[in-house]
Amino acid sequence: MELLYHPLFERWLEELAEEDTALVSESHVSDDEWKRAATAHERFKRLVQTKPQAKARFDTVLAEIDSRQATLRRLREARSLTQSTVAELLEMDQSEISRLERRSDMLLSTLKRFIKATGGEMHVVVTYPDGGPVELLVGED
Repeated sequence: MELLYHPLFERWLEELAEEDTALVSESHVSDDEWKRAATAHERFKRLVQTKPQAKARFDTVLAEIDSRQATLRRLREARSLTQSTVAELLEMDQSEISRLERRSDMLLSTLKRFIKATGGEMHVVVTYPDGGPVELLVGED
């Protein structure tokens, strides 16, 4: 099982420490265990692998993250649209939509057109560690 870092995990650890001291004490990792772990990722991975309650919470947070993330295909399917329908709306071939949905890099304008064709609006939000989210106005003066 490959564990990935996500800011929600850090928030979860903070909430865990503040809200549920009993769970924290049950999930305690000794100082020696912390020293042996080379990185925060390794410590987190060990915690999740050895503590059933931590694993359950990890799975819950992962499900929350998954529910807030989507591929273009998942967005299209959630709107009950076929590739052919989206292709027609964008004046493209169905095969182009198929390639677009698998693409990992594309122009923002292409992404915006796809989102609009599926009935949505696209907003680009930038977040810095020392400030709140800011909507980035792309292509607007």
